[in-house]
Amino acid sequence: MLKNLGVNQFDRVGIISNNSVEWAMLAMAAYSLSATLVPLYEAQRSSDWQYIINDSQATVVFCSTKDVFNRFCKDVLPSTPLVYSRLCFDAVDGEEYGYQTVLERIQSSASLDHTSILTPPNEEDLANLIYTSGTTGKPKGVELTHRNFVSNIKGASAVSKDTLINESDVSLAFLPWAHSYGQTCELYMGMSFGASCAICRGVTDLLEDLQLVQPTILFAVPTLYKKIYDGVQNQMKSGHYLQDIILASAIQIGNTKAQYERKERGNLSPLEKVHFSFMDKLVLSKIRDRFGGRLRYGCVAGASCPPQVLTFMDAIGIPVLEGYGLTETSPIICLNFPESRKIGSVGKSIPGVEVFIIDEHGNQLPEGVEGEICCVGPNVMRGYHRNQKATDEVITSAPDGKSKMFHTGDVGKIDEGGWVSVTGRIKEQYKLENGKYVVPTPIEDAIGMSRFISQVVLVGANRPYNIALLVPEWTAIRAIFDMEDDTPDIDVANDDRVKKLIDKEILDTCASFKKFEIPKTWSFVAPFTTANNMITPKMSLRKHKITEAYSDLISNIYGDSISDSDVRMYQYEEAA
Repeated sequence: MLKNLGVNQFDRVGIISNNSVEWAMLAMAAYSLSATLVPLYEAQRSSDWQYIINDSQATVVFCSTKDVFNRFCKDVLPSTPLVYSRLCFDAVDGEEYGYQTVLERIQSSASLDHTSILTPPNEEDLANLIYTSGTTGKPKGVELTHRNFVSNIKGASAVSKDTLINESDVSLAFLPWAHSYGQTCELYMGMSFGASCAICRGVTDLLEDLQLVQPTILFAVPTLYKKIYDGVQNQMKSGHYLQDIILASAIQIGNTKAQYERKERGNLSPLEKVHFSFMDKLVLSKIRDRFGGRLRYGCVAGASCPPQVLTFMDAIGIPVLEGYGLTETSPIICLNFPESRKIGSVGKSIPGVEVFIIDEHGNQLPEGVEGEICCVGPNVMRGYHRNQKATDEVITSAPDGKSKMFHTGDVGKIDEGGWVSVTGRIKEQYKLENGKYVVPTPIEDAIGMSRFISQVVLVGANRPYNIALLVPEWTAIRAIFDMEDDTPDIDVANDDRVKKLIDKEILDTCASFKKFEIPKTWSFVAPFTTANNMITPKMSLRKHKITEAYSDLISNIYGDSISDSDVRMYQYEEAA
């Protein structure tokens, strides 16, 4: 089909679609012609589609649904002069722009020798132009070659060929393949090992699809595992004495078993083995059943996953392997493996990739000292598309003076065993009015561990103290105070008991931080979603968008111009 549409070597093929069979087929077809895939998200704004298609110079664009196709034709096509063909996967049979219509027309008009039209790519040819989500500005096109992708798969398989993924494994794809995490780690790695992959119908259907598919491996972001953790924590503090005791006992003995399996203690005693067997059958297996009952392990990346959540997942019998990387590194830099894990670390660098910790002057730092995480290896992107200035800012010479080294912008360290830890983002660090520096991510992660808080953004740059914008878990808050389910959010927020609860949660979760780092006050705000453009399609917070949207609220908090109760529900009154 692509050849019939006029796609040739090095051409750019755009696809605006969630995960689908057609998505995977189109990617393979493009690669067979040595063309470049330009994946876009259905949830993106039309202005983002227009920018990416023009910047990538895509000439053919595939759309998933009729709604997406119509929006593309109306809002984007008139301003993308290089696009000469567009098709819709879900078009009604017979419509001229329908994917199936064109496919049938091609198949009936001629019998092609498919081998004669193939143009196999070489390893340095461009496979993908993946545009970063633009958490801080315009998206940048990351140039990823076939060598980049293949090196990631080879590196991971070299360490754990059979235990990581095998041909009997089944995954459930709900992370977007338009992002390198889902694309490399799930789609391509799964294919290379001969594993099967089911496609989730959507986040709202995830729990049902887990039961239908019963996956053995699951690639996710921390939010999923945190939801399960919070659900069990809420059950453990339900006020039903016997249930709370049984759940706590099950998690405790499950954690003991997990410590043994991580080689952190000796084997269980005969009595402990009986205790575990009983609690596993009575409680832990029921929690595992929420994931379908067959899950060998989960993978997590995209953001830091709290150690408490990872320890909990271990305790219920589903180890979660935390990894680390960026789109610019294809994406894997480091990975924990089933047989080699360390909770609190993002793992060790995969074979072929070398990690350096660099100071602000470009000097390599010793083990245990924090600095910028940088890496060298075949996984490092070719550069940012048509943006040499941005490329030069992140790619420099390695300590050996020869290799190209990528600067991640993340702060971290390496211990004596080679385990890498990520502690924050360089660009997110800010200074308070008093000159003291704050790294917000660890504080946000700590507060986010409260079962009463769903999302957190810390604010305080050039201000006298930190404040927190909090998205509450209304269900958990109502439950602890025996409120009716239909109690309005504004009434819940203005309840003095709720204020005292959240104040205590912040102090408890931030107990290990310095006094100036702990937010002095807070406000409830509406959820951060892709729909309101406050998170990216891969679930990263667009903090600049959030602070812009709540700039009046933030000013009022610092200016003390409205009351505490008004501050806590300011956004709901504004929306009304």
